[in-house]
Formats: sequence, C-alpha cells, structure tokens
Amino acid sequence: MEYLNPQYILFSGILLVILLDFLRHSLGKSGKGFIHYLTAIILVTSFVFNAFYGTMNIHMFSETEYSQFITSFMLFISLFVYLFILADREEHSSVLDISYLSAVLGATLVVISSNFISLFLSIELLSISSYALVYMHKSSGALEGAVKYLSTGIVSMVILIFGISIIYAGAGTLSFSSLHNVSYLPFIAGISIIVAGLGFKSTLVPFHMWAPDTYEASKSSITAFISSVSKAAGLIAMIRIFFFALPVSSSFVTALFLSIAILTIFLSAFLASVQDRIKRLLAYSSISQAGFAFISLAVLTSKGAQAAIFYVFAFAIADAIVFLAYDMFESKKIIYRKDSGKMYSVSKIGAVSFFIAMLSLAGFPPTIGFFGKLLIFYALFSSGYAYIVLLLFFSLLVSTFYYFSVLADMNPLVALREIKTKHKVKMDQRLKEIILVVLTLSLFVGIIFA
Repeated sequence: MEYLNPQYILFSGILLVILLDFLRHSLGKSGKGFIHYLTAIILVTSFVFNAFYGTMNIHMFSETEYSQFITSFMLFISLFVYLFILADREEHSSVLDISYLSAVLGATLVVISSNFISLFLSIELLSISSYALVYMHKSSGALEGAVKYLSTGIVSMVILIFGISIIYAGAGTLSFSSLHNVSYLPFIAGISIIVAGLGFKSTLVPFHMWAPDTYEASKSSITAFISSVSKAAGLIAMIRIFFFALPVSSSFVTALFLSIAILTIFLSAFLASVQDRIKRLLAYSSISQAGFAFISLAVLTSKGAQAAIFYVFAFAIADAIVFLAYDMFESKKIIYRKDSGKMYSVSKIGAVSFFIAMLSLAGFPPTIGFFGKLLIFYALFSSGYAYIVLLLFFSLLVSTFYYFSVLADMNPLVALREIKTKHKVKMDQRLKEIILVVLTLSLFVGIIFA
C-alpha cells in the first residue's frame, strides 16, 4: 500500500500517457480523446488515493501535518480546471496531458519536499510544465507571455540555487531536518536570496513583474491553474522552509517578511484599482492575495503558519473560479470593466459564480475568504501586530473599491430569477457551468476547515 499515493499515481500516469501517445495512430481517431479521458481518470484516482493513503514518504520527501490537506485541494482544483479545459471541445494534443500531469506532480512534490535539492527539482518540474501550458494556446500574445514567464523563471531558479548554496556553505547539509540545530546568523544572506527566488513563483512584490503580462496572454483556464495551484506551491514552499526547516526566529526575518507582504498588498491594490481590463485587474488581485498569505507567515508562529496554509487554500479556489468563469466571458469579447454587465448574457450561472468568488477574494462573509482573512488578523493580533491589522483593514477598503468597480453592473438576484427561464444552452457551456457550481459550493464547504 505504500505505493498507492498520488505522486506515484501521477508519475505512472505520465509514463502511460507518453506510451499511448506513441501508439495513438494505431488507436484511430478516438485515440486522442481516450488519452484526455485517461488523464482525467488519473487525476481522480490520485485525489482518491491521497484521501486514503496520504502522500509519499521517502528519503527526500516526507509527510507533514498539513501535506495531505494541501495535496488534496491541489488535486481537487487541478481536476476541475482540467475538466474545464476539456469542455472547450478544442483540439488538444497529448502535450497538454503530459504537461498538465507533470505540473500537478511538481506541485504536489513541493508540498512534501524535505530537502533543498528535492524542492528545487520539484519547482523546476512545475515551472517547465507551466511554460509549456502557457504557450500551448496559440493566441497572439501567448509567445510573449511564455517568454516572459520563462525568462523570469530562469532568473528565479538561478537566484534560488545561489541562496541554497549559501545555506549549504554555512550548514554543510541540505536536509530540512538537520537545519534546526544550526546557528542562525550565517543564514541571513541565504534566507534573503531564497525569499527572492521563491518570490518570483509566488508573485510577491517586487518579483511580480511577469505575472500580469503572462496571465493576460495565457488562456484564462490555464491562468486559473497558474494563479491557484502553481502559486500555492510557491507559497507552501516558503512555509515549509521558513517555518518548518530554517531556524528563523529573528527580528530581521520578521521585518523582511512584513515589508515584502505589505508592499505586495498595497502596490498590487493600487495597480488593480487603475486597471480598465478585467483580466489584468484579476492578475493584480491574485498578487494581492499572495501578499495576504505571506504576511501571516511573517509572525513565525504556529497560528501564523496555520492561517497562511488555510488562506492559500481559500484564495486558490476563489482565483480558480474567477479565471475559469472569465474564460467564458473573454471568448465573447468581454474585456473591460464597463462590459461586466454583459456577463449574464453569456452565462448566468458563470456570472453568479464569478460574483461570489470575487466577494470571497474581497473578504465578504460568509465566504471562505472572510474566514481566511479573519484567521490572518487573529494570528497578527495575538502576536502583537495590531498596527499591521489596521493597515490591512485600510488595504481591504482599497481592494473593495476595485472589486466592486467590476461587480457594480452585476445583479446576481436578477440572474438567479432569469436562470429559471428556459433557453437552449450548448453542452460544453453546461459542463463548464456544472464545474463552476461545484467549485463555488466549495467556497462555503471549505469554511469547516477554518
């Protein structure tokens, strides 16, 4: 039973998809579709096996008290994003399946990495697969977005390797479990550099430059994966390193983390408020959510780490919903804020899901985003950072402004009444709406984890 965990299932699935791709021509016209359905089955199986058997536990990868929960929500979001992509009825090559499964495998391996080498390789697997996913949709800006993502990814990996080398030079080990017994002082430079390296993946300011352009150039369903699962992996990597591995209890680290988090939250909120394009506004909103998750880690307490983990879960689901819903609207040329009232004409269920997910990102009760922010405020306040809580309240006022600038023309009550009216809906749109309904319900079901 030790091999019945999601990582082994995903790895075996990747090999099986590659093998079937070689044999695809002998399978006939149905071969490509069969591979897509197989990929969905692999994701479902991984999710089920994770629930029963947990994650992989070997030399360079080990379970933690939170790894099974995080792996579960990553697989949950990944499954529904992939089903949404399939619902497009477009011609997707098997490269999509291989890249997508590899990205999901990399994200789940980041969660359980117990060594800097395994962490670096897991992030690289996730990153390389994500580059391919961005470029796969051959839109006018896909190449530009992929190149920006690739170039910043290379820079971040070089920075991360440099930081790891400094840690190794001072400690003589790369194992997380061995770093607890090492003096903290030699690691100040290494810690700062690692924060910069992982900051690119987590879209923390000032390492966020690639995100708005890449998000806007990518197909929105792919952006949903990058802004939720991929970003969550980067933030979880920071939690794993700075709370569970390195001995970082110091005023320097706290000041560094708080500065980066506050800068991320306020700068992204300001930039979002001046955006006229909906997707670019959503990109800066996603950056702001990463800042909220990171600021609770800054207090370096168990309450802060737990609040950060829960908030990563909360914003990842909401981010996935808004980008998936916007994928339906973008295809109908709903690009600017002033066009938000037209969303109901495309999909009333999609518009309602978009509306609720935006409320969750803004932190309105009774959504999961409200409880996530509440846990962050509690962690900060109990650690003596009441003034930070006041600053965050001010940032919420700013974010509420730009969220409602999009939602102002949307009346969900009208949409709910109009849903009862019968009209012909294409099957692919109906499938997308079902996926959005399931994810939207999870915004409320997830409250029990708070």
